[in-house]
Amino acid sequence: MSDRFDFLELGNERPVLPPPSADSAQESVQGMGWKPMRLRAVEVIGEKGTRAGQFDTPTGLAVDPWGSLYVADSGNHRVQRITSGGDVYLYGKPGNGVGQLWGPQAVAVDPTGQFFFVAEQGNNRVQCFRFNGQHYVMYNGFHSPSGAAFDAQGMLWISDTGASKVLRIDTRSGHCVGGLDRAHGMHRPTAIACDTSHNIFVTEGTSNDVIRFNSAGVKQFAYADNRKLNSPAQMAVDAMGRCYLAESGADRLHVLDMNGNSIVTFDRPSTRLGPLNGPSGVALGPGGEIYLADTLNHRVLRLAWE
Repeated sequence: MSDRFDFLELGNERPVLPPPSADSAQESVQGMGWKPMRLRAVEVIGEKGTRAGQFDTPTGLAVDPWGSLYVADSGNHRVQRITSGGDVYLYGKPGNGVGQLWGPQAVAVDPTGQFFFVAEQGNNRVQCFRFNGQHYVMYNGFHSPSGAAFDAQGMLWISDTGASKVLRIDTRSGHCVGGLDRAHGMHRPTAIACDTSHNIFVTEGTSNDVIRFNSAGVKQFAYADNRKLNSPAQMAVDAMGRCYLAESGADRLHVLDMNGNSIVTFDRPSTRLGPLNGPSGVALGPGGEIYLADTLNHRVLRLAWE
């Protein structure tokens, strides 16, 4: 892909459409000011294929502090990093050796942006790479890991789906320093997200729910209490507490407030591009960018508020 930007009816200008301010979001919570806006697709990244910038069943997404997008290109058994300027870097190739990947499902970038971690469902492990692609460390002993995220304290959370638990790992020592298990309602945890208030969000596949826990592991809220969800997948939480949830089985993206109430539902980029198909990855960029893995359409969309 020579140029990452494929704008939809926007000419050659790259719009800057930041999310609502913290003040307006707070007014919305209080029922006073900010009203729901509309999400619009402003960029299409990739198409089905094996070349750089092309995807086969992209799943988990992550964004580093400089705005580079990381994509778990699951069907191609690799991770792609796409910079804001359109440069594309490929990491890994099919296999089970060191630095090789099989069925990567999720990517998490550490807070410094120097390392990224890949949950490999096919090889039952998590690998860490430097941002330049050099292999750094490997964690074995997982059972179909499918989610990864860093919390506000710089600890790595992994949803170990086949083991019915979520692990919190200190990447400096490589030791597990906590987590969630069946006693917390974990049966088939898939995706995971963390917010700046030290809350943990877990997509629970068995109950088709997203559950929010505080830092002590106490359940606070279940999104399915307010609505029926169909195969919820990856989510991301912004600074105002809004949850962006890819609902894979319903072919849509939900944006929910901190109480689980719907703000916006997005299901069709445009008439020309057609509807979403099995979206499973969401990530938020440092400049307010919203990225969505339109998984079964083999592409990534950038969305913006308007």
